Amino acid sequence: MNTTGIDGPRLFAFVCDPDSRIVSSATMKGSCLALAEGCRLLELVAATDHVDLTTLWQELVDSGFSIHAQVDVTLAADRLPLPMLLHAMTLHFGPDEGKFLVTLCSGFRPVSSGPDEVARSRAVLNTAVDTIITIDVQCRICSINPATERMFGYSTKELVGSNINLLMPEPYHSQHDGYVAAYVQTHKPSIIGIGRHVTGRRKDGSEFPVYLAVSEFTVRGQLYFTGIIRDLTELERVQAQLLQSERLAAIGQMVTGLAHESRNALQRAQACLDMLSLDLNDQKEQLDLARRAATALQDLHRLYEEVRSYAAPIHLEFRECDLATIWRKEWENLSAARKGKSIELVDTADAKQTTCEVDVHRIEQVMRNVLENAIYACGTEGRITVCCQNAKCGTEPAAMITINDNGIGMTAEVAEKICEPFFTTKQKGTGLGMAIVHRIVTSHGGSIKASPLKQGGSQILLLIPRRPTLRNGVRY
Repeated sequence: MNTTGIDGPRLFAFVCDPDSRIVSSATMKGSCLALAEGCRLLELVAATDHVDLTTLWQELVDSGFSIHAQVDVTLAADRLPLPMLLHAMTLHFGPDEGKFLVTLCSGFRPVSSGPDEVARSRAVLNTAVDTIITIDVQCRICSINPATERMFGYSTKELVGSNINLLMPEPYHSQHDGYVAAYVQTHKPSIIGIGRHVTGRRKDGSEFPVYLAVSEFTVRGQLYFTGIIRDLTELERVQAQLLQSERLAAIGQMVTGLAHESRNALQRAQACLDMLSLDLNDQKEQLDLARRAATALQDLHRLYEEVRSYAAPIHLEFRECDLATIWRKEWENLSAARKGKSIELVDTADAKQTTCEVDVHRIEQVMRNVLENAIYACGTEGRITVCCQNAKCGTEPAAMITINDNGIGMTAEVAEKICEPFFTTKQKGTGLGMAIVHRIVTSHGGSIKASPLKQGGSQILLLIPRRPTLRNGVRY
């Protein structure tokens, strides 16, 4: 392309409205009546490029993304079209009140291949997995890439022109403008060029961990900042799982050794109590004490086994099944726990929504423990309601199982701790039942939440993916 203008090198800078009408100009070199305020930029472009530039301009107005193009501009009626390089970026975003900075230059040799290089640069920006955001010194968002929309849930129109603190929870939301103002004044960086772990906030209000790297650049004497944001949710989940696996492996090894060393002692103690009981047949009080001691030994042995079972690795074998069939079976298996009580099961499940691919044995454990707790909470009389609905676990289809009881209920503090190992509100129990439920459900890639009900009673919500997969797409 010939980049030498008929009048020598020229550089123009001006501000346009969404209709491409020039609202103010600051010509840096050369002068031109055609580029005066009130003129429309698109009317000055040669017909051969008019359609392309019109499309690009509309993209700029609609999305806020910067545009670049090589165009032929008619500067005067008696002059030939002049080849020029055009760059336009958003100053203020809005369909009716948007403002766009436009530069036109001639007489300069491009350092790259022009449109091809621009296309490559835009392709990199648009296909990047990480969020890339540019802001000005007033903390207004100037541009974003498509990954930003996916990560935060906002559209481009909602973000461009807004304050970047929209994507931050407190206290960063209130303090960020002050951080930027302090840097502009002192140029003492606290994050620029360093990067750090921070917290992002999506449109739905949810918060998630991110890694933020910030750099700065200057255009036409104006300072801008670019932030590259990486979602750390999956990384932290995997790290937490690895740490939990290491801890459980250590617990399992310790308990296995302890149980092995203690087994002989427990068996000797049990044998002695059995022999003692034979000699105490006519002494009821002493015989009752011996039986209590035997029960304590059995409880201790069961505790060893439950801890060992909790700490053991979970290996899942998936097959398609009906979740409703599982909880109905476990309800029948718990008939002994309901003996002498008036507790009913209200089953509102739709067969079309209960099909799922799970490890049947493990989900049986889940349903048995949850229903057993619900029965205990109801006391001698109550109602337990089970339903299943379609839901999403991340982006994957899932089954959401809700188990409500009208029993004694739980406090918010208990609901938060209910899945912690060894936490229990029962007089008898190891406090591992719901911890095991939590491990099994999360191993399926799902989640569990406990909460008190306003009308009394408690709710357990289980979210189980219908077809669990690993991060690399391999089945468990």
